[in-house]
Amino acid sequence: MAENTHTEEQIKQMITDLLTHTPVDYSQLVALTNELAKFDSENVRFSVDAGIISRLGEELVGKRDTAVAELIKNAYDADATEVDVIFQNAWTEGGTLIIDDNGLGMTRTQLIDGFMRLSSADKIHNPVSPVFNRTRAGRKGIGRFAAQRLGSYLTIITQTRASNTALKVEIRWDAFESDKDLNSIESKIETLPKQKSQGTWLKIDGLREGWSDGYVKKIYRNISTLLQPYPLSKSFHSDDDPGFKTYFYRDVKDEAHKIVDEVSEITQFALAVIDTYVDSEGQAHWSLKSNQLDYYKESLIGKDPDVETSKMVYVRGVRARIYYFIYEASLLSGQKRNDIKAIAEEQGGVRLYRKGFRVLPYGEKGDDWLGLDESARRRSIVAPHQNISFFGLVEIDNDGAEVFEETSSREGLIQGEAYDELVDYLYRVITSAVLKIADLRGRKGSAGQKDWKKKNSTIRVDTAIEELRNIVEKKNGGEKGNESDQEANSFYNQASELIETIIKARSEEKEETQKLIDENNMLRVLAGTGLVIGEFIHEIKRFEPSFSADISILRNRMAGNEALLEKISEMEEKLNAFHSYTAYFDRTISRNVIRELEPINIKEQVNTFYKNIQNDIQRAHIDMSEPVFEGKGLITIPMHPSEWMSILFNLYTNAKKAMKDKDDRRLLIRCWKADGNVYLQFSDTGKGIPEEDWDNIFNAFFTTSSPVGRGSDSYTGTGLGLTIIREIVTSYSGEIKVVAPYLDYKTTFQISIPAN
Repeated sequence: MAENTHTEEQIKQMITDLLTHTPVDYSQLVALTNELAKFDSENVRFSVDAGIISRLGEELVGKRDTAVAELIKNAYDADATEVDVIFQNAWTEGGTLIIDDNGLGMTRTQLIDGFMRLSSADKIHNPVSPVFNRTRAGRKGIGRFAAQRLGSYLTIITQTRASNTALKVEIRWDAFESDKDLNSIESKIETLPKQKSQGTWLKIDGLREGWSDGYVKKIYRNISTLLQPYPLSKSFHSDDDPGFKTYFYRDVKDEAHKIVDEVSEITQFALAVIDTYVDSEGQAHWSLKSNQLDYYKESLIGKDPDVETSKMVYVRGVRARIYYFIYEASLLSGQKRNDIKAIAEEQGGVRLYRKGFRVLPYGEKGDDWLGLDESARRRSIVAPHQNISFFGLVEIDNDGAEVFEETSSREGLIQGEAYDELVDYLYRVITSAVLKIADLRGRKGSAGQKDWKKKNSTIRVDTAIEELRNIVEKKNGGEKGNESDQEANSFYNQASELIETIIKARSEEKEETQKLIDENNMLRVLAGTGLVIGEFIHEIKRFEPSFSADISILRNRMAGNEALLEKISEMEEKLNAFHSYTAYFDRTISRNVIRELEPINIKEQVNTFYKNIQNDIQRAHIDMSEPVFEGKGLITIPMHPSEWMSILFNLYTNAKKAMKDKDDRRLLIRCWKADGNVYLQFSDTGKGIPEEDWDNIFNAFFTTSSPVGRGSDSYTGTGLGLTIIREIVTSYSGEIKVVAPYLDYKTTFQISIPAN
């Protein structure tokens, strides 16, 4: 910083001259008074370098999601009920972020002494908000640095309900350079017509980073759970706080560009809603409501499970609302069921809020603080009640929060007697509701339930049909006489015909049901077999290194004995084939633990499959040409990684069986992209499929494999391989079919999957 170039008397005269002019140049006045203060021989003062703004922005707000969260918390502290976050042209750096709330806004004094003052003490002196008595969420004075962390230019427009105008401030963060005095940098403030009744509008231009859709959604999910979305108890705040919601948008604030609050959107589809609270005397109340089952009841629950009126010792002022889902086709339609379950796997569970703020890790993915997943594994309660069956929140209000202290790391509550009582109380409420729902649905609730008898709907329907037929036959047996009797007889004849039609349809339905049962039983067997194979592969992999080492030792010791060396080479070749197979199955099974779907590169999948079966096709004397890939971009929509392994291996084993008695054994895989789909053709020179069976071939248990003799290296098909492939393919809106054989091949299967 430059040394003083004026004397003390010169500076005093310059200040006097400034004060005689209207308007006063306040920027120069500040600079001169700072310069004059340096002549104080008895005192020294701190000065602040302007570069501190950028340094604090980087150090206090390291992550951009933290920066957005702090600005949203400021809206919460201002008693806003809604805040809109809009990302405009923000795919790459240089875009704009708008944060618009309907809070109390700021007066000129609050703006200058609060937002424009570093390390403001306002939140220390006023720890709760003025209207809803919310405990302040924002970190003291960090909001301005959050704005600097996000972009290079900030515009604030704020207004209070009592004001007639709005205030606008523009701040260029790049002006806060090192070697400048902080007081010397000015930001323009002006008066504007009010934009709305009250609230603050922030516009951050020149975003320092790009915001992809995936990152915006991730931040939205994180931020939307920081603050309790709605209070459950009227006493939670002094003036019936209506709650606080954040909404994220892309480019424009309208429904079409809104990033939906997925959890709040799906609660309307819940099978039941569980509400519970503990009053000031320690008595716990709970209620269960199910519109689908037409049920509502309020009950008590005690600390002593056998005495419902017994009082809780520690838990006071606790409330919870929990939405219960059962993922069955009879309760939720197919696509909706899949969508909700997918969300539940990421966001399901019961979250905990203390004094309005989220307490982590309760309700996070993988956290089982209420012991629901553990209980489901024990199977003492067989009704569905794992964490993904619930979306809910637990609220500990200001009075009850005192007995629930957070750990020093702010990660969870101290687990003492109060915590144990809370967990036990909530677990018993939830499981009581789950068991009641099971009873209402006529389902078994617990493993030891001795008074339960399954209601067989098939028997009930058949009995009803038989009774109806008896009634009609009895009525139709009366004497025929007048015209009225003839009309009645005509009616009963038609009714008899309809009943016979129903009986025939019931018979067909039973046949289809039995097929499904048989298929389900076979799938259960195959699933169990898969687990055994996985364990088998895991165990035998331990022996492979010793086998290889033994072969190497034998080769060294048998040097010169060509006959034995040839046998050793054959042994090594078989071990390599064995390793190839086990590696392939090990990879397939291990990928099954990955739950995320991802776009599949067909070329990579096919080439991996082709490489892994080389030893087997040589042993089976099969000539398989290198796969043919026509064009680029052979990427499917997101699928499970192991599904293509299953598809290709099932097609291969089917083809291998079809060619076992043939001299001409050839395979070919062709892939291409057209009409928005990725296509794969799998052709073989087996015995072929009669055209009349092209559709039947995909039905469960339909097989063209012939029984084989004992000791044969082939095996009879289960008739489920192609059924499994079809279910995989159609679940992604794809198609598998038999088409006219390619070139001189005998059978060609064609699969199409939507391209990514």
